[in-house]
Amino acid sequence: MTRKTRTERLTLSMEEKLKRRFNTVCTWKGINMSDVAHELIERWVEENAPPGLFDKPDDVDDKNQK
Repeated sequence: MTRKTRTERLTLSMEEKLKRRFNTVCTWKGINMSDVAHELIERWVEENAPPGLFDKPDDVDDKNQK
């Protein structure tokens, strides 16, 4: 059985010009802005989290949040 991953909305503020440029490049590449933001945030978390912070399996986090 496939588990659905719960998603949440994140709102952020940026300069209008940057948002337009981001949108333009994403459109040109045929990718979703949310997908790019997700990838960048995921990479940033991996690079900046202290060692061992996320050593437990992801499904443990899911069970604790229900």
